[in-house]
Amino acid sequence: MKLFGYDSAFMRFFMQLFYLTIANLLWILGCLPVVTVGASTAGLYYALDRLHREDTAIWKNYRTGFKLHWKKATIGWLITAAFAAVLIYEQQLYQMEFFKGKPVLTVLLVIALTTLAFIAMWFFPILINFVGTFGEIVGNAFIFSFMYAPLTLITLAMYAGLFFLIFQVIYLAGIAVLFGNALIVYLSLQFYERALRKYRKGGDEE
Repeated sequence: MKLFGYDSAFMRFFMQLFYLTIANLLWILGCLPVVTVGASTAGLYYALDRLHREDTAIWKNYRTGFKLHWKKATIGWLITAAFAAVLIYEQQLYQMEFFKGKPVLTVLLVIALTTLAFIAMWFFPILINFVGTFGEIVGNAFIFSFMYAPLTLITLAMYAGLFFLIFQVIYLAGIAVLFGNALIVYLSLQFYERALRKYRKGGDEE
């Protein structure tokens, strides 16, 4: 088999990177208004979930996911952003010497950040795979995130690695930004698939 043959392992790998780059660029553009970060992320997850199933219509699937899930995804993003702002504010209080509740605040911050991060890792996979109210999606994301904690931790570790590359390894920062998030989403969806398929009941769309 030729290295550059259409069915060669090299070409399949290159095409996957190409699709991931397109999906990631769409996600970045979709996030520019900031308020649409959630909807854009839903579009990214939807497109890459379909890519995992060998559907390469990236733009079409991104747009479909964006339209299907924008309401719940936007609510989820705004709530997450609000919680993050509160946690940052509490962190600032923590830095003040006169603040007396440091030990308690430390415990609360760790619990809150861990819970928020765990739920975030599963919110969109649950959203694009199951029908339910916003509360049900969040509740299921919470349950799945701790039920399959090793998978959640692997995904968080990948994001930690991505941030390290972006901020610490200058010559790799461009590559990490170009398709890094899409690659993590694509891999995490493959990790989560075994868990999700046990509970999926016909259809993936709302």
